[in-house]
Amino acid sequence: MNNSSGANFRFRRNDSVGTADAESDDSYISDCFVETGDLDALLDFSSPKRIIVGRTGSGKSALVRKLKEVEENVIELPPQNLSLAYIANSDILRFFEAAGVNLDLFYQLLWKHVLTVELLKNKYKIKSEDQKRSFLSNLFSNINRDRSKEQAINYLREWGEKFWEETEYRVKELTTKVETDLRASLAPSMSDIKLDFSTGKKLSEEQKQEVVQHGRKVVNQIQIKALSDVIRVLSEDVFNDPQQRYFITIDGLDEHWVEDALRYKLIRALIETVRSFQKIKYVKIVISLRVDLLTRVITATRDSGFQEEKYESLYLKLKWSKSQIEELLDLRIAKLVRERYTSRAIKLRELFPNKVGRTSFVDYLTERTFYRPRDAILFVNACLEHAEGRNSVTAQCVSEAEGEYSSKRLVSLQEEWGATFPHLTRYTHLLLRKPASFKFSLISKEVLQDLLFSEFEDDLDSADPVVRSISDLVVNGKGTAHSATQVLFEIFYLVGLIGIKPDSTTGTYWSFHNAEGPSSGAIKPSSTAYVHPTFWRTLGTRVTE
Repeated sequence: MNNSSGANFRFRRNDSVGTADAESDDSYISDCFVETGDLDALLDFSSPKRIIVGRTGSGKSALVRKLKEVEENVIELPPQNLSLAYIANSDILRFFEAAGVNLDLFYQLLWKHVLTVELLKNKYKIKSEDQKRSFLSNLFSNINRDRSKEQAINYLREWGEKFWEETEYRVKELTTKVETDLRASLAPSMSDIKLDFSTGKKLSEEQKQEVVQHGRKVVNQIQIKALSDVIRVLSEDVFNDPQQRYFITIDGLDEHWVEDALRYKLIRALIETVRSFQKIKYVKIVISLRVDLLTRVITATRDSGFQEEKYESLYLKLKWSKSQIEELLDLRIAKLVRERYTSRAIKLRELFPNKVGRTSFVDYLTERTFYRPRDAILFVNACLEHAEGRNSVTAQCVSEAEGEYSSKRLVSLQEEWGATFPHLTRYTHLLLRKPASFKFSLISKEVLQDLLFSEFEDDLDSADPVVRSISDLVVNGKGTAHSATQVLFEIFYLVGLIGIKPDSTTGTYWSFHNAEGPSSGAIKPSSTAYVHPTFWRTLGTRVTE
C-alpha cells in the first residue's frame, strides 16, 4: 500500500467522488472536467462532428453540460418537452402510415421547423406578434429581391404564427395542418370510414394504393423546398456573424419520450436534419445517442437507398484512455479531500494500494471498467465505502468492493442493452464458472443444450436469434455447435462481456476499443474468448495468475 500521502484524516461514510449520472453531478463536472479533444471538436464549427455517440456512462451528457458552460448561446431542447406523443396519438397519421404512406419527409419537416423557429426566437428574443412582424419585415427588406428567399419568409409567416409560444405548441400546430391536408386528400368514398391504425391495416390493396397515392402527394407538397430556402436565409442573412455562434443541444433521446417504433423514425429524421443544418456556418445542432440506440435506429429505419457511411463524418465517438481515466479520478479525489479534509492536492495513487495481487492498481481499476468515466467513478466509490475510518484504501477494501461492483455492472449491462437483447442476463448463465479465457470449441453441443433447456424450455419457438440457432442445432439437427456459439458470442462481444482473439497472430478485440470486431470468417473453433474482468466475480470466473 502507498502511504506516502501522510494524510491525517479518516474517510467517512458516504464519501464519494461524484455520482453516476451527469444530471446530479454538477459540481464535479464543472471542477473536474477532462478535455479529451471531444469538446474542442464540438466547438470547432469547421468540424462536421455533431452527433455524440457513446455507451452508457462514457460522458455524453457531461460533454453537453460543459458545452453549455463555455458557450453563451446554447439552446437546450429536451425531447420530452416537444409533445411528440401528440404525433404518436394522431389517429390520422397512424391511419396513413398503416396504409403504407411514408411519413419520413413530414418528420424531417417537423424537426426543421422546430429548430428553425427555436433559433430565430432565441436570436431575436421574439416574444410577441409585433416583434415577429418587425423581424420578418426587416429581414424581407434585406434580401435584395431574391425570389427563393421571399418564399422562405412567406413560409415563416404561414407556419410560424406564434413564434413566442412553447415549442410543443408549434409541434401541434404543424401536425394539425398536415392532418387536415391528409384528411382532405381522401376520396369521397372514404369520407365515412374511421381513420385509425386498425382501419388502415384492414384496407383492401386497391384502397391502400389509393390512400398511398393521395397521402404521398400531400407529404411531397409540405414545403420541403421552402424550408431549404429558409435554411439558406439562415445561413446567408441571419447566422453569418462568427462572433455570434449558436448551438442547439438535444440530449435524452434514449429515454422513453414516445413509443419505440415512432421514436426510431423521429431520431432518423433528426439525424437527416442535423446533416442539412450543416449549411448554416455558425450554427451547430448537437445531439447525443447511445451506441445501442443508434444501432436500433439504423436497423429499424434502413431503406433500400441507405448508406451508413454518409453519416460517419457527423459522429463524435467518445473514447477514453487509461491516463485520461486516471486524470479524471485524480481531479475528483483532490476535490473530495480538499473540501472535506485538507487543502493539499492528493491523487489516486496516494490513497489506493500500489498493487492488487500482481497488478498495479490503476491497471486493475481500468481493466474492470469499459474505459468509461462512470464505471471508474462507481468502482472508486465502492472502494471508499469499504475504507470508512481509514486514511487510505487497502487491497482488501478493493477486493471487498469488487464483488458488489461486479454484480451491479452485470445488472447495468442488462439495463443498457435490454431493449436490443431482452434475454441477455439469461444468456450469461453459459459463462458461469468458465475460465477467464477459453477456446470457442469448449462450448459443445451439450453445453448449448443445457443453456437451452435450463433457460428457454418454455420458449423453444421464440424468434430470439440465440434461442433459434441453438434450437435448430439441438432439436432440428441443423448447423454446428460452433455456428450457434458464434451467434451468442457476437452478442457477448458487442455488449462487452467478452473479447475475441481470432488466432495466435492477431491481437484481442474488445468492442469498446475496436469500432469493427473480427469478421465471422476469422473466428474458428480454435479462436479464444476472454471474459471481461468486470464480470469475473459475479460469474465465478476461474482465474489463474
